[in-house]
Amino acid sequence: MNFDTASLTGRGGRADNEDACDWTAGGGLTAWVVADGLGGEQGGEIASRLAVETFLESFRLDPFLSSEALLSYVAQADRTIQVRQAADENLARMGSTIVAAVCDGQRLRAIHLGDSRFYWFRRGKVFFQTKDHSLPQALCDAGIIAPEEVRSHPNRNVLLGCLGSPDRPTPSVSPEWEIEPGSALLLCTDGFWAPLREEEMEGTLLHAANAADWLARMLELRHQREPALSDNDNYTAIGVFAGGIQSPKD
Repeated sequence: MNFDTASLTGRGGRADNEDACDWTAGGGLTAWVVADGLGGEQGGEIASRLAVETFLESFRLDPFLSSEALLSYVAQADRTIQVRQAADENLARMGSTIVAAVCDGQRLRAIHLGDSRFYWFRRGKVFFQTKDHSLPQALCDAGIIAPEEVRSHPNRNVLLGCLGSPDRPTPSVSPEWEIEPGSALLLCTDGFWAPLREEEMEGTLLHAANAADWLARMLELRHQREPALSDNDNYTAIGVFAGGIQSPKD
């Protein structure tokens, strides 16, 4: 199966962009990765870059789709960050989220740690999305706040797991699914998804001619939001059309 892949990133209202993203192919598989360096900590940009580069390097050396393989790629990314932390006291508190997906053209699996998200759209609708490792998501799971409150919660950026943490939290790995032509994938940092509702992601997907067009349409909506929601964070996203470029709906 062919994949039409596009990406975008921006610093938003911040002085620096601490996000990173990339993708690669090897051994008949394709891997996509997005990472968000922890804001406010020195070295966030370094942490996210190390996360993406190490994950993809580990994948290229031993490309597999199993949950064990994906966990090993993330573990290696975490070790790389931990080694860099120990070598430079100025980087001792750096960290990063990570979200990745791997596909062999027929089967798909995703992994994440933190609040960067993976969305899988089937037949134009959200079929699966990851659950954040964050305080607001925990409050939502406990029934204390509603799902729609996660985006605007005052403690939205309080993470319960990330790369570089001394607690060494366990990433969440999705089931393995069969992927069909016409599916779309979205991997993105919280600065991208937070200002957008899932139905808006679906609506822009319906009219998009390709992955780049889809991302551009979502970015335009993001920029239309109130500054408190959209302009105070870096934003990064990878969009993927499975089966190549599709025919948009009028």
